[in-house]
Amino acid sequence: MGTMPLSFLSPGTEAVVADIRATGGTLRRLVAMGIYPDSRVTVVCADRGSLIISVADSRYALSRGMAMKILVGMSVAAGSP
Repeated sequence: MGTMPLSFLSPGTEAVVADIRATGGTLRRLVAMGIYPDSRVTVVCADRGSLIISVADSRYALSRGMAMKILVGMSVAAGSP
């Protein structure tokens, strides 16, 4: 499965976090939001400066810079081969 930065996804797209290219406080903040490898995220809204994402039952706003540090793979729908 290939990966790409979260910021490249279109609204409505669900993906699985593959890797996070952050350390220290940034990494701790993302983990506190529920963003870590194998977690599922959905892009709700994307504009030029930020993304709104859904993780579990919560929504968060991320800067495009922070979203570039989150590498994701496309989610496979349940029941697909």
